[in-house]
Amino acid sequence: MNQQTGTEASEASALGKVSPQERVTAHLARARELGRGGDGDLSAATSELEAAMTAARATPYKIEFQTRVELALALGELYVSAGEMDKARRMLDEEAAFTEKIFQIMQATGTPAQKRAAAGGRVQVRDRARQLALIGSPAPEIAIKDWINGEPATLATLRGRVVLLEFWATWCKPCQEMFPKLKQLDEQYREQGLDVIALTRHYFARRDTASSEAEELELMRSIILKHELDFRVGVAEDERTQDQYGATGMPTLALIDRTGVVRYAHFGGGEDSKFQALLAQCLAEQA
Repeated sequence: MNQQTGTEASEASALGKVSPQERVTAHLARARELGRGGDGDLSAATSELEAAMTAARATPYKIEFQTRVELALALGELYVSAGEMDKARRMLDEEAAFTEKIFQIMQATGTPAQKRAAAGGRVQVRDRARQLALIGSPAPEIAIKDWINGEPATLATLRGRVVLLEFWATWCKPCQEMFPKLKQLDEQYREQGLDVIALTRHYFARRDTASSEAEELELMRSIILKHELDFRVGVAEDERTQDQYGATGMPTLALIDRTGVVRYAHFGGGEDSKFQALLAQCLAEQA
């Protein structure tokens, strides 16, 4: 299908030639074009995505679910970039409620593939909404069952220092690719007040048995040794801490300032310039 610009889609729609899915897809394509590059027109891109969201909500069951998820996440990021956090939070909360509804419908009536897609999209939107809800708020305390590297700590005992939490799993390749970057940050900024903490939990299917947990702990320790990590690595009691930080997708980073407030939370490895700027700002601030 040849994608049209938002303007072309609107004109064709007036003639009854464009389906709701095509209309939303056209707005998304135009927004990507407008936002491309460092000097993109983000205001115009936001307008395109807002038009797409209006169209999607007007015909919710005529839009492909993954398109709706992509739209919600993209619009949320543009709102965040523009400093419109309230808009981002409100929109993502509404979209999280919609994806939950679709998830429940698919669990009852969908094919296995539809159930998987609904579950994945639901988690993506829900977790991003949770991440944005944390920013500017006190960081939830971490609940650790085992410290397998470094001295035990809590966020409360680390108050006065900048804390970078990274959520990872032994089976997550991008997480292991993240370790050299974390090691570099630790070595570069520890003396300036940075504490890096990598958090994981037991994921094995037989994690209820002592032997399976012991085996997984050994695997975790072998990964730590392989990457020669000096910073703290903790194993959470369960998924509660991960859920609180919207960290189902991994790696996820959360940056906490010296006063214990979350300043950044996002999927991925923190390559974006916003993370780098916030890290520098947090290190420069006094408790």
